[in-house]
Amino acid sequence: MRPYYEDDAVTIYHGDCREILPTLEPVDLVLTDPPYGVDLSKKTTEARHGFQGSQASVLYQDNPVEIKQLIQTTMPELARIADRMIIFCGATLLMAYPEPRAIGGVYSPAGTGMCKWGFQVFHPILFYGKDPYLADGLGSRPNGFVDDRPNKDHFDHPCPKPLKWMLWAITRGSREGETILDPFMGSGTTLRAAKDLGRKAIGIEIEERYCEIAAKRMSQMVLAFDAV
Repeated sequence: MRPYYEDDAVTIYHGDCREILPTLEPVDLVLTDPPYGVDLSKKTTEARHGFQGSQASVLYQDNPVEIKQLIQTTMPELARIADRMIIFCGATLLMAYPEPRAIGGVYSPAGTGMCKWGFQVFHPILFYGKDPYLADGLGSRPNGFVDDRPNKDHFDHPCPKPLKWMLWAITRGSREGETILDPFMGSGTTLRAAKDLGRKAIGIEIEERYCEIAAKRMSQMVLAFDAV
């Protein structure tokens, strides 16, 4: 399949990951942030940050029934492609995922959203496969962190992850020089973090507007970063 964007470190495919994943060779780590199934349809931080003229945000599809089906379809294929996976799964559909090897998370004391019991302060992370630190005899590391700082990255996407979160996840779950796959690429934060840390990365995104945003981010020089 012809890439939407490609450079020495990053390849982006525009299309449905359910169609593209069967064509891919194995990678070292799947790191992704799929839709959460909470019917999110607009960029909730837009007014707070004064971000105007959003276009891609209205394309976001987050129906819980459809997202459950998406999880059931893609997880077996992702398990074929990679022995290691780190998934920022959201709390709402946590139980829809296959049983993980471990559950970690990000604790945001002030909360970053609403749930049926008030402010959501814990963002679960699912870990599959073997911990590379333990596998390499380097000892144990935390499987989560505390972060209560606002997301400094403002992109035309309803729920972009902070770059520092993905920098942490890539450092935690991969070795330098390995290849990382994000099948729900969005605005490209996983790929940007991978490139900054000297990894290879593959991203898949169904909405072309997000591919455009991600490609623009990839064309920038490697950035200094503020990891958690």
